[in-house]
Amino acid sequence: MKTFLQLVIEELLRDPTPRICSDIEAEIIERTGFIPPRHSISSAVNTIGKKSGFKLVVNRNGNKFTYSLSESPVSYVPGKLGKPAKEPRITPAEISKMFDQLLWAVRQGRGQA
Repeated sequence: MKTFLQLVIEELLRDPTPRICSDIEAEIIERTGFIPPRHSISSAVNTIGKKSGFKLVVNRNGNKFTYSLSESPVSYVPGKLGKPAKEPRITPAEISKMFDQLLWAVRQGRGQA
């Protein structure tokens, strides 16, 4: 038995024309007889869009969105996009040094140095 996500992927691969969610759902129901829960098509489409092996093309048709899969899959490294570089870790010796410097600055500001 295939999962609903697999059925949606198969339908998008079978017919590459841009379609709204209700059209995709109607095709799946017609081909398999499986009636999906409410709003499950849009959830499945969002999940497909986040997978690295597929390139989901989203267009606007009036006030509705149409979805289709691109011919060529996306090739990228998931960890490299959109993530800021990690700051280097501070060693205990560096923390101690900064503490002493800040403590000295505070004491100097209070006239206690």
